[in-house]
Amino acid sequence: MSVGDCMKKKLRILHLEDSPADSELIQHLLNSESIDCEVVRLDTREEFLAELDGKKFDLIFADSSLPSFSGRQALELSRIHAPDAPFIFISGTMGEDTAIESLRNGATDYVLKDRLSRLVPAVRRALAEAAERTKNLDMEQRLRQAQRLEAIGTLAGGVAHDFNNILTIIKGHTTLLLMESDRPNRVQEVAATIDHAAQRGSELVGQLLAFARKSDGSFTSTNINQRLREITSMLKQAFPRNISFAYQIDESLPEIHADPGQVERVLVNLSTNARDAMPDGGKITFSTTRVQANEVPLHSGAGTGSYLCLCVTDTGTGMDEATRQHIFEPFFTTKPKGQGTGLGMPVVYGLMQSHNGLIDIQSAPSKGTSISLFFPIPENPAPHLAEQPVAPPEATLGTETIMVVDDEADVRYFLEVVLKDQGYNVISASDAEEALEILARNGRKIHLLFADLGLPKLDGFELSSRARQYDPVLKTILASGYADATIKTKMVELGIDAFIAKPYDIVPLLQNIRAVLDKE
Repeated sequence: MSVGDCMKKKLRILHLEDSPADSELIQHLLNSESIDCEVVRLDTREEFLAELDGKKFDLIFADSSLPSFSGRQALELSRIHAPDAPFIFISGTMGEDTAIESLRNGATDYVLKDRLSRLVPAVRRALAEAAERTKNLDMEQRLRQAQRLEAIGTLAGGVAHDFNNILTIIKGHTTLLLMESDRPNRVQEVAATIDHAAQRGSELVGQLLAFARKSDGSFTSTNINQRLREITSMLKQAFPRNISFAYQIDESLPEIHADPGQVERVLVNLSTNARDAMPDGGKITFSTTRVQANEVPLHSGAGTGSYLCLCVTDTGTGMDEATRQHIFEPFFTTKPKGQGTGLGMPVVYGLMQSHNGLIDIQSAPSKGTSISLFFPIPENPAPHLAEQPVAPPEATLGTETIMVVDDEADVRYFLEVVLKDQGYNVISASDAEEALEILARNGRKIHLLFADLGLPKLDGFELSSRARQYDPVLKTILASGYADATIKTKMVELGIDAFIAKPYDIVPLLQNIRAVLDKE
């Protein structure tokens, strides 16, 4: 809204003033200068807070001193409850030093009662500045919206490119399967390629969910040093022999509140990037230390806590400043075509945000790269999650009856073939309503309900709840493309026996089904 629009409408002004006569004089002065306004006079802290939290207003006037309240206290409250409202002191006893200090603390202006001729210009200027701030804020919001749309476009283009490549591999090799049907060995090779392409697709989805922070998280007290050693021990076996590992570990570090799986993904991504930056070999150094909040780059300065710093440094090719500025953009990659998705660092950024952490990158061409991750150290350590590992059954055969519920016909067909091959009786349904009708007829003859979570009309949760009406001890497995913490919590509340992620891997799928059926 422009200042002209502000002047056309009737202004609502809060006036902190113990003299009714002074307040009436100010309203008369404003009206005489064609400023239509309603002045609400009040003189206590309680009234002032009630107005701040209640109706909208355009300006705040305040005397510097009142019998039970002060203008300074009112200014502090207004900056908390109404930071955008112009605040003008109107006082008869305000010294120059006090006036300057009030301006530093957020006041818009000050006017002395014996110089009220300054009031109208001060009001017009305050309203003009407020209108300009509103206009700038609107422009900033539009710019951010445009940037979000641009990022979504980049993301969609990158996803389409990578998924179309994967689908091309799958479709092409499906054709090869038909052509090579009389050569069993060749069929196995083609099937393996299709399986590998599907795995690439699954990993890309996992990276996208991590980037969007929609991936599942299980936060618990985590020993970063221990996780670092476990992960790098595995990486040593996979990395080329010309890459060495070095450690600078602070053994006195406390545990932090983190998701061990996400920490592993971050370390693997950073280590893989370091490896790729050293094609002729080099050294990756992992270090951990404790730093104070004011030592953390990019920290807002708020708070006095401390952070655990995990640093991954390589002796590779490094980056110039232009590359470093784009490093967190989705699908931006410096790797050759086909050798990187460009989601590694955006995933790291997303996962660090989920940990309320910060990232600092130092790099220069031919001087390697050092990436520091800062995890906040909690004042009160989180409890450890109780782990209850279940040994997978050796046999996956069975004779029980399983109801499969999925709205994708091809998925139902796949599950039917696989389960019948293991000896199970299979009943299929395309949605929850059909499944409930079958349950009403068969009751306790069904031993396991295997349902997709994202069913139309009634989802997997609702189906599970209603299915228990027909068989209170019916065992249930839900499946989905992803599960966040809220889904896992709801599963526990409803007594769901297991969750299986899509796409399915045959062996873990059959093992989970057998384990649930065998569970007491």
